[in-house]
Amino acid sequence: MTSISTSVSGTQRDRDHRTEITAAVLRTLGEPLALEQAFIDVPLVGEVRIRTLAVGLCHSDLHYLEGGLAIETPAVLGHEVVGEVEQVGPDCRSLQLGDRVIASITPSCGQCPQCVSGKATRCLRTAEMRIRERPKLLDSNGQPINLLGSIGAFAEAFIVPESATVPVPDTLDSASACLLGCCVATGFGAVVHGAEVSALDTVAVLGCGGVGIAAIQAARIAGARRVIAIDLHAEKLDRARKFGATDTLLSTSELVAEVDALCPGGVDKSFEAVGSPTTAGLAFDILAPGGTATILGLQAAGKRIEIDAEKLIEGDRKIAGAYMGANQLSRDMLAFADHFERGTLNLVDMVTSHWSFPDINDGFAAMRSPDSIRAVVTF
Repeated sequence: MTSISTSVSGTQRDRDHRTEITAAVLRTLGEPLALEQAFIDVPLVGEVRIRTLAVGLCHSDLHYLEGGLAIETPAVLGHEVVGEVEQVGPDCRSLQLGDRVIASITPSCGQCPQCVSGKATRCLRTAEMRIRERPKLLDSNGQPINLLGSIGAFAEAFIVPESATVPVPDTLDSASACLLGCCVATGFGAVVHGAEVSALDTVAVLGCGGVGIAAIQAARIAGARRVIAIDLHAEKLDRARKFGATDTLLSTSELVAEVDALCPGGVDKSFEAVGSPTTAGLAFDILAPGGTATILGLQAAGKRIEIDAEKLIEGDRKIAGAYMGANQLSRDMLAFADHFERGTLNLVDMVTSHWSFPDINDGFAAMRSPDSIRAVVTF
């Protein structure tokens, strides 16, 4: 990365103090990302600039890339990331140069009613915190580049508020640590924070990608007496057993009956990690009376989930969300690190392929493999 002062068109303020980096830019939905020259700003008050070390390729990124989820282009995707602080803005008090951190896609103010009640992922000021007086990133023509979640981690560096970072212990390697910011925070958090799984519960997880495998591990750690992994691909189910699934089922038209055969009456807690109205409905259909289905997979705006009214009303079943696992990353990081160090949280084997930044499009292709859990790009 090299500093520039006059290479970018636009106002003098936008030209000054920017640094040239390489970013993987989404120009056209459905087309591969293009590695381009881009120019990143200096951090403003309360912000830090972070040099990217490793970034996970999340299925949310893939949905945006393919056009299944809407985003304004040009855009830089990427949000499941770990990096090293390389520049600190004014009034930053907790981070220093060289600190290794993960970024949270849900920055929280710590002061609104949701934050003070321990619901940081519901912060009422998240959108406000993403407003900035000038673009973080410009292309070679001086035009602003949109950033997914105001992060844009498919780049050599990115800028976020200090409050959107969480320090990472040295015991975690970068490829494992990046998973904590999204798939682990979501899957693990949904189990322990959202559904509050206990040793009395039977659990089913629909979708055995990164979020699903994190949920399976969390259910095992929480002591669930039975953990059923469900997926379309036998290869993913083979892997799921390694992470703690006690039973596996292929997703077929007989799924409800097959779950009932394993857990008569249905499961106590189910987790949908696919992002489909159909699988969300199935997560509800396999519940026991009084059970809760937690829907985690992102879906396009306007999608509707159909559920059986009788099961809802007469069976006291529930359907709920747990956005980003209802996590509290600053607190949860200590538990993640402890479980990782003790070997109860297996992050290393969740990374099923490693890619260099220039090969990021090949990484997305690898995500479509039946046995893929997480592809990680390292810098």
